[in-house]
Amino acid sequence: MKILMYGVNQDTVSVEDIDRYKLSEQDKIAHLKDISAFPGVQEVCIMSSDVRSEYYLNVDEKNFKHGDLLRYLSEYADKPLKEIILETYSKFNKDVINHLFSILSGMESKARGSFATLKYAEAALETANDEAVSGQVLRELFKNAIDFSRKMRLSSTMRPIYLTEPARAIEVLKDKAGELVDKKLVLFGTDYDMLHLSKMLLELDIESLTIVDENSMNSNHMVTMLKDWIYLTKSEHNEVRLHAADLSSMNYRLSNADGVVISSNFDSELLTEDLMLNVKKMRQTKKRQLIVDFTEKKQSAFSVLGSLVSYEAPSMHHSKDFSEEEVASAELFFEEHMNQATDRFMENYKQATEVTSDKKRNLSRFNLAVGSDHTFGHLST
Repeated sequence: MKILMYGVNQDTVSVEDIDRYKLSEQDKIAHLKDISAFPGVQEVCIMSSDVRSEYYLNVDEKNFKHGDLLRYLSEYADKPLKEIILETYSKFNKDVINHLFSILSGMESKARGSFATLKYAEAALETANDEAVSGQVLRELFKNAIDFSRKMRLSSTMRPIYLTEPARAIEVLKDKAGELVDKKLVLFGTDYDMLHLSKMLLELDIESLTIVDENSMNSNHMVTMLKDWIYLTKSEHNEVRLHAADLSSMNYRLSNADGVVISSNFDSELLTEDLMLNVKKMRQTKKRQLIVDFTEKKQSAFSVLGSLVSYEAPSMHHSKDFSEEEVASAELFFEEHMNQATDRFMENYKQATEVTSDKKRNLSRFNLAVGSDHTFGHLST
């Protein structure tokens, strides 16, 4: 058995031809079904975006033929086979693991630390699962890679590299977490930054997470996505209570929160001083609250709540210029942990493959012994 990956991206093909490899959702589903039927293919998962298309396979190398997939891509892209060979790249086993861990952690994107690829990996895992073409190996591979990327983003050592909004929010929350009592968090906004942040917050020791949006359908949809994510990844986050809310309960949510994160896309004009006065009246006890405001416009409004409220504008919190040594240290930290995680995965894969091979050999011996009628009559005595 072997894990393989074939891919093409904006760096391996001309701008004029990259569209030939792009996959719509319908195309991706068709490719998953077609490729899963190739001889030797046990599992397949496709990660596709505007800048890359990558095919991940778990195969029986005795039966799988590389040419089958290359000819399939040649037909789809309507290009000669020799051009497909030149424009695609391929990796196997450990190199596949390292590659996926690295790109999902944003280490190979032009904007270092970007989490854009993470979104497409999550979609790839979900689609392959829905189409029943991924098995334990590829599911565990993608789940491990996604989990690893989030652990890296939660690491203080990686701060010189991770400068995106969710990463900066996590940085502030971790630095100030000791000041909070119950760790009830409220997020205003339902864009992908907030969804990504929510998934990372599930890794922390929080009591509850409430999503607030002007439209309750949006907040309910985001909570559903989080629950689906927990189920898909089999993550142990059952103790975190998830809530969806709209503006009708905003006063209560703000008065009860320990930490508040406001998305840069949320309409901050809704957070008025009059609203804060109502919140202040509703608060049953004086409690410390942390406000992380990506709009960076509402310090005066939140100041109404008093000195126990800590208002953080992430651009000010993360204003440090990191040295080349700190960046190099973060890169070394990442490399060491990636190699350790890759080695663990490959060891588990090797053990699982050996167990599967033993079962097949034993089944073959059993079938040989009992015959097609499941009797032992043909054995010599």
